[in-house]
Amino acid sequence: MGYKILGFVVWQGARWYARRRVTRMLPSRRVATAAFVVSAVAAIAVVSATKRGDRTDCADC
Repeated sequence: MGYKILGFVVWQGARWYARRRVTRMLPSRRVATAAFVVSAVAAIAVVSATKRGDRTDCADC
């Protein structure tokens, strides 16, 4: 029973420490949202450009 409590305390302490360390390194929500939107638009542009390039008109066949 003692090991269960000790494991719980260690786990909670590690989570608390990691949250404190990680939140300092993360960008603000505004920057993160802008980066997500830009990357989504870029991915859509790449996919649509790839689909356009795959189309072949068989008029030359």
